[in-house]
Amino acid sequence: PARLEALGGRLGRRRGSAGPKKERRRTESINSAFAELRECIPNVPADTKLSKIKTLRLATSYIAYLMEVLAKDSQPGDTEGFKAELKKADGRENKRKREPQPDVYSQPLGHGEKKLKGRTGWPQQVWALELNP
Repeated sequence: PARLEALGGRLGRRRGSAGPKKERRRTESINSAFAELRECIPNVPADTKLSKIKTLRLATSYIAYLMEVLAKDSQPGDTEGFKAELKKADGRENKRKREPQPDVYSQPLGHGEKKLKGRTGWPQQVWALELNP
């Protein structure tokens, strides 16, 4: 019986240690994904430390910029290049709460535009807010 208890205790501990390993791998995976995302954002110096939230905000701003370029269907050089805003925005969250949210989809559709199905357009609204702080 003592031997069974000892084996049972070891097996129980081994099974329990899988949790922290799994969490460590998950965290490493997330961190490497953020590192890859940081490399995709132009005009950010390599030595600049970006938090995860700042990385996401810059990435969404860059996506919005790219969407704007595509929407304008412009020739290369017609639009101003993307500028990563690295300084801290004061009161941005409070400003967002006070300002009414733009209703992107209440405007009539122009020539060649399709009505989007399913989602409400929330990501586009967030990107628009990031472009116009």
